[in-house]
Amino acid sequence: MITEYRTYINPSKVYIPITDSEYKMANVKVAVGDRVLIGEKLAEKFKGKNKSPVLSTVSGKILEFKDMIDRYGKVVDHVVIENDKLYEKFQHKTFEHSITTAEVRNVINNLGLNKISVDGIFTNLDFNAKSKYVVVNAMFTNEPFISTDYEFLIKHSAEMADGIELLSIAANAEKTIILVDKFMPEEALLELGKEIVEKDIEVITIDSKKVNAKDYKIIKNLVNETLSVNLVDNGVVYTEIGAAKMLHDAVRLGVPVVTRKVAITGDALNINAVYETRIGTRFTELVEDLGGYSEIKNMNLHIGSFLTGIQLDSDDFAITQTVDSVNVAEYRGVDEDVCIKCGDCNDICPAGILPQNIMDAELRSVNSRIVELNTDECVECGLCTYVCPSKINVLEWVRRAKRRVG
Repeated sequence: MITEYRTYINPSKVYIPITDSEYKMANVKVAVGDRVLIGEKLAEKFKGKNKSPVLSTVSGKILEFKDMIDRYGKVVDHVVIENDKLYEKFQHKTFEHSITTAEVRNVINNLGLNKISVDGIFTNLDFNAKSKYVVVNAMFTNEPFISTDYEFLIKHSAEMADGIELLSIAANAEKTIILVDKFMPEEALLELGKEIVEKDIEVITIDSKKVNAKDYKIIKNLVNETLSVNLVDNGVVYTEIGAAKMLHDAVRLGVPVVTRKVAITGDALNINAVYETRIGTRFTELVEDLGGYSEIKNMNLHIGSFLTGIQLDSDDFAITQTVDSVNVAEYRGVDEDVCIKCGDCNDICPAGILPQNIMDAELRSVNSRIVELNTDECVECGLCTYVCPSKINVLEWVRRAKRRVG
């Protein structure tokens, strides 16, 4: 249970990965001994013809290049920077008032904001000719367990509202929607409502006590077509409220993503807290700031959504802009039971497919049946596994079926 809100934005060093799961190659632009400023380019990572900058989050001296695991569990090169704590900034262009679609997109590309939320059905900030809709989730850090930091939302509601409008401009959006919790604190609702009341933003409330992928269903009704695993293919950019604040800072202040709100939870920790922390901070430093680990025998570390996130074998990684939550808990093995064919996974599936039937077809290796069941329409939300009374990892069986038929 989260009991505190903390700030940790002055680490002595930062560790910045120069590649990620999507951009696996990079050209390094700095050398050991160089001094860099906040927002200065350290490397340029790329996939095919697409490029994305890797920017410094502090000012200081390049100490070394170090192999470390990243938030995806892969060993990659990191740039290690000694923080001089002067926080001098590289001057990027700013826009005080009006801005064009092309200019917003350029800021997103030049300041490396295209990839912020990676779990569930969230998309990159990827704008193309098909862009029609922007949907912003102001409900969860980690559905369905950890809510948005409403104190942060109240404090920055004006910047977030501006950021949502900038997202809409970038997409040339026909419609922009913000999803809010039915049980949002009144002060947060009033502050946010005050900032968006005169903007062309539709507000939709969701009952957060019902885990039923309501956001997916809203988006499906919005586009009125079968949804792709990547909603960008349907003309939808779907992100969380923190991304709107980051875009505001980039456009209006010329500041890249230098800090991130991260929920750190789990019974392996003495204290559970939401941090505002510097990108590049080692996770182990935050654990130390929380008083270390409680006595545990087998640590289970999970980054991102509880339903679709990633398990790591080590806690020695750095916080990046795609890390919004980390859970560290005592490992508790759960024995799977046999499928009782209750149909709960079929009933909850937001894509309207039949996970139990797909799992059965995969177990029997019946390729034709897997295709007939529209397995490719699975968006890997994880709800089928979440509701399974037999504790079966239904999602993994559906993933295997998808891989089987390509």
